[in-house]
Amino acid sequence: MTPTAFGNGQGPARPIGAQVLLLTPFTDDGEVDERSLASLVDYVIDGGVDGIIGLGTTGEFFTMSVDEQAQLMSTLAKVVAGRLPITYGVGNSATSVSIALAKHAQALGAEGVMVQPPYYFDHTAAAVEAHFAAVANAIDLPVMPYDGGGGIELSVERVRRLHEQSPNVRYVKMSIVDPAKVAAMRAGAPDVEVLVGDENMLLMGLRHGAIGSSVGWSNVDPSAISRVHRHFEGGDLDGARTVLLREVVPAVSPCITAKNGWIRSYKEILFAKGVIASPATRLPLTPLDPIRREEVLAAMHELAIV
Repeated sequence: MTPTAFGNGQGPARPIGAQVLLLTPFTDDGEVDERSLASLVDYVIDGGVDGIIGLGTTGEFFTMSVDEQAQLMSTLAKVVAGRLPITYGVGNSATSVSIALAKHAQALGAEGVMVQPPYYFDHTAAAVEAHFAAVANAIDLPVMPYDGGGGIELSVERVRRLHEQSPNVRYVKMSIVDPAKVAAMRAGAPDVEVLVGDENMLLMGLRHGAIGSSVGWSNVDPSAISRVHRHFEGGDLDGARTVLLREVVPAVSPCITAKNGWIRSYKEILFAKGVIASPATRLPLTPLDPIRREEVLAAMHELAIV
């Protein structure tokens, strides 16, 4: 089966393979670095990913103004230039802002949008469902709710109701580290396809019925994540397991030893590899302390990633 990305909302939903949660490179002054963005896009495409998801958490959307997010969406469309399908994160606690960004994504020719639960105020079932439904009903694109975004879990029943209310809710990104929930989602909301959102449960999630991934490590080692998918899609379970356990899990582990440190860790690695010109993140993300930075890069040297 040839890997594809998000469907157009007509017929069976088939996101397949590695959808990279793209980092946003910044200059040392905190501006979006378009040259490094282009370099990173070339790097992940050369590494074999099947699609790009911009402005997810890994893309630091939460540090950007709405205007900056809209501009980055336009810039990313220009840089990718049709080489891969693009999905855009449109997360915001203001439903009106998510709708405006979703409409902009549609105007840019996006394959779909990823929507986080409103992460600041009302987490009641009715409010969360109304937020997702309002975004989905405002556009003619596939919509992917984010299970686990902002630490907010979406139940299988809630995802099923969202699809019933808005049939273009066709995917769910599942970052809750519970591979068996993938199987429960496939059984309880069979019209909604699952993308695995955590590297450590990638293979187990695929075995439980997920047909794609949405992970940040695809920025650093897109080839490894892509090869896990290729082996699995080709029926080579042992090959998929070998790549995951020898190349992905040992490399991701040093980068996630402190909460929210993975973004800066990934940028430090890509900076060391010469893919981006600066490892800069925006506040409230701060640089790694010197010892942690040294240990992350030492681990990458040991694993021949840098």
